[in-house]
Amino acid sequence: MSILRRYPKQTVIIVIVLIVGAGTGLNLRIQHLRESEAFYRWFLAAAMQARMDSQQAENDPDANLFRESVATAEAHGFFDDFLSEYRPDPEEGVLPDPDEHVRQDYAIHRRVWNFARSAHAVEHRERFLELARQQQLRFARDIQYAEAQAGGVSIFNLFFGFRKVAANLLWIEVDRYWHQGNMYRMITLMRTCVALDPEFIEAYLIGAWHLAYNATAHMPDTPWPQREWHPEHEVCLGEKERFYYHAVDFLKDGIRRNPRNYRLYFDLGFSVYKQKLDDYPNAVKYLAEAIRVPHDRWVPRQLFLCYELNGQYEEALAGWTDYIKRYPGSMTAVEVAPRFIMRNQGHIYEQQAEALRRQAASTDNPGEAVELEAQAVDYLNRARETWSEMNDPYGDGRLMRMEALEMRDAGRYLESIAMLDKARWDTAALWQDLSDLIIEIKQEAGIPLSVSEKKAVMRESEVGICPGMPPEERERRQRAVEAIEATF
Repeated sequence: MSILRRYPKQTVIIVIVLIVGAGTGLNLRIQHLRESEAFYRWFLAAAMQARMDSQQAENDPDANLFRESVATAEAHGFFDDFLSEYRPDPEEGVLPDPDEHVRQDYAIHRRVWNFARSAHAVEHRERFLELARQQQLRFARDIQYAEAQAGGVSIFNLFFGFRKVAANLLWIEVDRYWHQGNMYRMITLMRTCVALDPEFIEAYLIGAWHLAYNATAHMPDTPWPQREWHPEHEVCLGEKERFYYHAVDFLKDGIRRNPRNYRLYFDLGFSVYKQKLDDYPNAVKYLAEAIRVPHDRWVPRQLFLCYELNGQYEEALAGWTDYIKRYPGSMTAVEVAPRFIMRNQGHIYEQQAEALRRQAASTDNPGEAVELEAQAVDYLNRARETWSEMNDPYGDGRLMRMEALEMRDAGRYLESIAMLDKARWDTAALWQDLSDLIIEIKQEAGIPLSVSEKKAVMRESEVGICPGMPPEERERRQRAVEAIEATF
């Protein structure tokens, strides 16, 4: 009443209207920024997936909305060609510069944010929120916000501003279940933890470790006939193997929600795909993504190792060479990198010699064949020099392997096998490669296999076949099995 006595009623009403209007405008502004941020984060996650998977399904809601959003952004000048900017193709034989990738990504992300909050993105933002509320988007990082806007009571409404606290409390329960051995109860709680707090990176990392390592520590590998076909991953899985792919899915979910955290890419590529699944193409794929964002200096080293394991010797060589230039005084650059540079160079020489010999065998021109053979011999001599210079068990093993192959070409099969047998016992890193080569030479020469070698061939013949496999895939693999069995 004192205000009404001091000021005219009309003035008070105007002031109240202005305050309410300002509050309403501020709320609308906050809501706009929240929606824009959710759309921006989803856009980055969808862009990451588009960069890593060029064969996206036509009926994928994320892919379709992403393509439409990119088209609008390009049409209004936010990008010239988004995918070519975001996924630049390096020059052939040149290793991408990780620091340059980081700078490019940050510059591009600023333009993504400008688009996400612009009037040009209104239709796409609204479509994003609608699909997120319907839970149709895999990469909707802020799904809890979209659900809250839809009304009703959910786990996100229930905890509201205390989601991080709730996630921490649930994680304590996860740890308790782990110590009790309740693996299956852990999985549901872990997923709830990261749903409440999508930025709980440690939950993703430790959870995936539990799934891929601790849960499987005392489990035997599932025999192939007892496995079942998993259509999503297109692999045969038993109880133990399912835990590996639970870890894969868990980390992929973390990457979708946190596309700029290198630790998630690293653990998926190195800890699961390399260490547990021996899937080197996927290990390379995710470790290559890890160096596109800010990372520790040891991350590229694991990528270079996986390049080598995947047969990408040129990339590994370029990587180690670049590492020495970047960190010239480090122990790795002084003691480790030179050895791996020589190792990959030796593999490259051997590859080039093999390719030249294949060309010589396929040509109808005798003169050309002689020239190609001479070039092949030159590369083999370079490989020998490299392996000799290494002066370590790996180099010695490769030298013996080369000598054994020459014996094989000369028809001295027993001497070749004896040489390979010695080499594999002297060089643990080459054991599997040399053991497979011994079996190959024995089959070529008609020499009976040992019991352990027969079992190895039978195990190989079973790989990839399990109940539930699609008929066409089963038929294709069965033909491969019959080809192996015909060698007995």
